[in-house]
Amino acid sequence: MTRRIVFLVALAFSLALALGPAPAALALTEEETKRAEALIPLLDGEQEFWAIGEFVHIGPQALPVLAKALQHPSRRIRINAIETMFMIKDKAAVPILNSVAANEQEIPAVREKALRVAVRLDPAHALPALQAMAKDPSETMRNAVVSESRFVKDKGVIDLLITLLADDSRSVADGAFRTLWSFTGRMVERQDFVQSTKEERVEWAKDWARWWAANRDMFQFAPDRSAGPPHS
Repeated sequence: MTRRIVFLVALAFSLALALGPAPAALALTEEETKRAEALIPLLDGEQEFWAIGEFVHIGPQALPVLAKALQHPSRRIRINAIETMFMIKDKAAVPILNSVAANEQEIPAVREKALRVAVRLDPAHALPALQAMAKDPSETMRNAVVSESRFVKDKGVIDLLITLLADDSRSVADGAFRTLWSFTGRMVERQDFVQSTKEERVEWAKDWARWWAANRDMFQFAPDRSAGPPHS
């Protein structure tokens, strides 16, 4: 219960940072807030698409109500609240979403969805959240980090992915390698992360770190590569 309270406090703080002191003309009135809150249960069921549309129509002013929906027991409601934030397309939602993604008491599917939407809404400022989630004990979340890193063209992401090459999970390490390849086009013979041991991954991460140290300053992101890396 204590962890839930900590999460709610963090969520409230994130919301305050995101929205700031909104002018009265932009904030929902008490009556409008009650009507918006009445939409929350409808995010799960036959009327969920209509409810999502109503929230989108309200716009960014609906974010405090959608933040409240993220505390609802229904997984479907929480997922749809996150999807609605994406459809509203306001960067003020990002701190709220990052709080959800960082909450270890939340189920992986909701956390992954929150991280994905946060990155899509503001990829230019996604690096700190990705760095934090890369240390998460959940393999699902670390896999989400390497997947979402594809959308963040920041040299700090290369640094992050190289550390994840030595991850305890072969799946995470292979995902990090594939994302690195999509950015750099670099292949190294006999580096097969799918079949690797932990010791091999540590050594290969060191090899990538040496290469990156020699190339970081001159490196420029190339156009996206659509195909996956060839087998080494």
